[in-house]
Formats: sequence, structure tokens, C-alpha cells
Amino acid sequence: MRFRHVSYLSFLLLASCARDAIDPLSLSPNTPYTTWTPLQGNRLVSSKYCQTILPSTFGKEELSLAELIDIALQNNPQTKQSWALARSAAAQYGQAMSSFFPSIQASSSFIRQKGGYPVTNSLNSLGSSQTSGASAALGSTVQSNSFTTQTFYSSQGGPDVSLSYILFDFGKRTAAAIAAREALYYADFHHNQEIQTVLRIVMEDYYNYVYQIANLKAAVTNLATAQTSLDAANEKFSLGVAALGDVASARTQFLQSRMAVTTQKQQVENAFAQLAVDIGLPPNIPFEVMPFPDEVIANPILESIDELVEVAQTQRQDFLAAQANVRSKRAVLEGAKRAILPTLSTTLDTGHYWYQKGQQEHNMHWIATISLDFPLFDGFYFKNGVRNAEANLAVSEAQLLQTELTVIQQVTTSHMGVKTAALNLTDSDEYLKSAELEFKIAIANYKAGTKTILDVLSAQSSLADARSKKANAFQNWFSSLASLGFATGSLCPTGEQSCSDGL
Repeated sequence: MRFRHVSYLSFLLLASCARDAIDPLSLSPNTPYTTWTPLQGNRLVSSKYCQTILPSTFGKEELSLAELIDIALQNNPQTKQSWALARSAAAQYGQAMSSFFPSIQASSSFIRQKGGYPVTNSLNSLGSSQTSGASAALGSTVQSNSFTTQTFYSSQGGPDVSLSYILFDFGKRTAAAIAAREALYYADFHHNQEIQTVLRIVMEDYYNYVYQIANLKAAVTNLATAQTSLDAANEKFSLGVAALGDVASARTQFLQSRMAVTTQKQQVENAFAQLAVDIGLPPNIPFEVMPFPDEVIANPILESIDELVEVAQTQRQDFLAAQANVRSKRAVLEGAKRAILPTLSTTLDTGHYWYQKGQQEHNMHWIATISLDFPLFDGFYFKNGVRNAEANLAVSEAQLLQTELTVIQQVTTSHMGVKTAALNLTDSDEYLKSAELEFKIAIANYKAGTKTILDVLSAQSSLADARSKKANAFQNWFSSLASLGFATGSLCPTGEQSCSDGL
């Protein structure tokens, strides 16, 4: 019964090894724009526009953030590069698994040989038999020997099959396979992180572009406000109840506002060009995006920093990649320590030969060999290999520590950034309402003669600042949420939720 369980487990292990060796690419991302999901049947998260470069609504409707991300993931060169590296690591893992299988080599040869061998000829010393004395009495002859070469030809040919297998190597191939597998996981997690990086870049570009558009609208509104102040100064000057200085001051503010509109148009074009390039499109192709919503309720309910750090430690793909890198380097070190141990292997060679004139072997020949290889001395190669592996492991552990510190720092600052952005968004709305009221009162009192033009221009400046701060508060609110999602690794989960869900 116990033998049956062992056989069953051995079969499962061999089947698993065969799967990994035959199709290791199944353990890597399927496309440059999909994430890799570990230990869940390689369910890949992909966007709904994977089959097309551009969505059907491109150029016809305003593009949402999710559509912009889909375009970027299909065109971004960083994700294509990390995807190719992951597939390369998968193939290397498949190669590492091949050492668990026997190696079978087939060969066939035909040998045609020409050779020679010496032939001895016996001759009389005088060229013929002579008899004299005792020799004559005995009837014997005196002879001398000469040598000649006899030429021969031989033919031999036939197939050979050789099977070799490592019986036992004290875990050297296991360590190499584990190192290759963890290196594959490192490449997979790195690819996932590249996708999240692209998401963050596109989101930041999108929020900046929409912010610049909102700033342009605010600048145009500020220009209209400056025109109102200038009209009021001109009206009072025409009635003779205001000095020329009022008109000059109001006109100066008006020209500043008009220049601000021109400058802001350039900022909008710059932001659009950056967004277009980051999603993989030339900036001369026009498209429109969805603006910020008119109203946002900013009342975030956040977990504590410690809880978010725990989430980040399970979802941040660069942190998971750093852990896989440490495990890979540990396996390399283990393999370097085991390199000095012996290797027990076996070889079986069999074949059938044919000779000249139709002759052949009656039965197939075979040779079975069991060998034990034991390295005795190799110029301190193995010792220095262990030192090199230890140093590389120390480097990977330091990188893991640095990555963890960076993750905690980003979670901490992003956590506070969301709270700050929420407060600023609420205050900016109140600030804008107060500034609008102040300007209305100031312009009314100026027309009534109870306020000076300086009071109007001061209120006008406060109103322009309030409009700019409200647009900036919208940008900071959405950017802070994106930063927190990136810090915790939640921008593109690799579980059951799709990247496009919630965007």
C-alpha cells in the first residue's frame, strides 16, 4: 500500500516536471499588456481592448481613463520588454527542468577502412635447396624470410542509441531548477510592476491634462472677470468720478489675465503631448478626454498605515519580485555548495552493425555503464563559486530591505496625501464661494463709490487664485488616490479583479 502511494506521488511529480519542461511559457504573462497570476491556473488579467490598438470610440467620443490605459498597455515599450524577459526566464526554467529527464541520443555511422598487414614469405638462402655434409644427410635446406604487406578493405555501419540519466547528484539539479523557477517569478512580478507603473504614469498624465484644461477655463473666466473690472473703471472714468489711474490699474490686470490665457494654452498643449506620447500615440493625432466631474465628495475612510503596509507587502509586485530574487540567490548558493559533491549517473548504449558482403551482427550489441564523478581539485573554482553566490545573496537581501523601506515610505506619504487632498478639496470649494462673494461685493461697492479700484483688484486676484486652487485640488485628490493605489499595489490586482474594474 505504501509503495502504491509512493508510485502515485512519483507520477504526479514527473507529470509536473513534464508540464514545466514542455510548456514553461505558460508560467509567464501571455501578452505584453496582461499581468501574470501566480498559483491560480495562470488566469491572466487583460483589458477589453486587447485585440485592437485603438477603441472604436477613438476620435468620436471623449475617452475615459480606462480607455487611455488600454491604449497605453498595448503600445508601451517597457511592458513589451518586461514581457519578453519573463518569457525568456520561463524558457530558461524549462531548460533547468530538463536535467530531471533522461537524455536520449541517436547516431548512425558508416566506416569504410583501408589497411594492411605484414605477410611472411620463406625462401632458400641460395634461391633453391642445396644439400652438403650433415645437411645433405638430414635432407634439410637453408631458408631466409622476407616480408610483404597485404592490403585489405572493410566496411562497418549501423545505428546506435545512447541513453544517459543522472541517478543522484545530492540536490544539485534541484537547486538549479529552484533558482531558475524563482528567477522566472522575479521576471513575472517585474512585468506586473511595469504594468502598474504604466497605469500610474497614464493616470498622472491624464489628471495633469484635465487639470491644465480646467486651469485654462479658469484663466478664461479670470479674463472675463478682469474685463468686468475694466468696464467698471471705464464707466466711472467716463462719468468723471474715477481717476485715470483706476483705468490703468484695471487694464494692467486685464492684460495680465489675457497673457495668462495665452500661456495656459501652451500648458494644455504640453500636457496633451505628454499624455499622447505615454499612451503610445503621436501628439499630432487629436482626441478628447473626459473632464473632472463637477462635484466630488471627498470623505475617505482609510485603514491604518500598518494595515495598508500589510496589504502592500502582499500586493506590491516589486516587493514580491525582490523576495523571489532572494529565494533564487539562496538556491544558487545551495547549488554552489553542492557542486563539490559526487554525481552518480548511468549510460546505456545499444545498436546493430552491418559489415561488408551482407554480414551483420546476430544480435544487437549493448554497453551499460554506471559512473561516479567526484571533483577532487579545480583550482579553488568551487570555493570561489560559493563566495560569489554568498555575495550575490547579500546584494539581493539588501535590495529587498531597500524595496521594503521604499514601500513603507510610499504608503505612509500616500496615506497622508489622501487625507490632505480631501481637506484641501473641501476648503477650496469654500474658498471659491467666498472669493466670488468678495468680488461681487467689491465691484458693487466700487460702483457705489465706497471702495477703491485696489479693493476690486485685490478681490479679483483672490478670485483667480481660488479658481486655480480648486482645479488643483481636484487634480491632487485623484492623484492622491492613484498614488495610494500604486503604493499598496492595488492599481492592477492580479487576482479575480480586472485592471479595468473600478477605473
